Amino acid sequence: MKKAVLTSALLGIAGLASGTLAHAADDPCYEKAQTQSQLTACAADALKRQDQELNRLYGQMQSRLKRDDPARPLLTQAQRQWIGFRDAECAFAAVRSEGGSIHAMNVNSCLAELTRNRVIELQNHLACGKGADEQSALDCAMPR
Repeated sequence: MKKAVLTSALLGIAGLASGTLAHAADDPCYEKAQTQSQLTACAADALKRQDQELNRLYGQMQSRLKRDDPARPLLTQAQRQWIGFRDAECAFAAVRSEGGSIHAMNVNSCLAELTRNRVIELQNHLACGKGADEQSALDCAMPR
């Protein structure tokens, strides 16, 4: 029974980390890290960088929607609900490492990965409709 639980926990951690490992390979911080605390710091730094980019893009979107009364509150609502989803999803994804030294890294890696995905979504919103005809522009939430 213990062996099955341990195997399951290790597979869960491996699954959680697999998406992050692809991006960690591009991050020199992970190459230099020698300890779990250094790996955890790398994950926290990755999250910080992604969060800064997310906030920059969100600010651009808010700016472009300054006079767009119907759209601006919807963007705010969507972003707040996305943050709630991201945090809950990562708490769930890292539940099996709770109490372990790898837990903070797992949570931060998950948060960074989902934030990176959201950054791409916001970039797509900002680029939508540029150079497009009028009909294509109507498919975009952001004004040109």
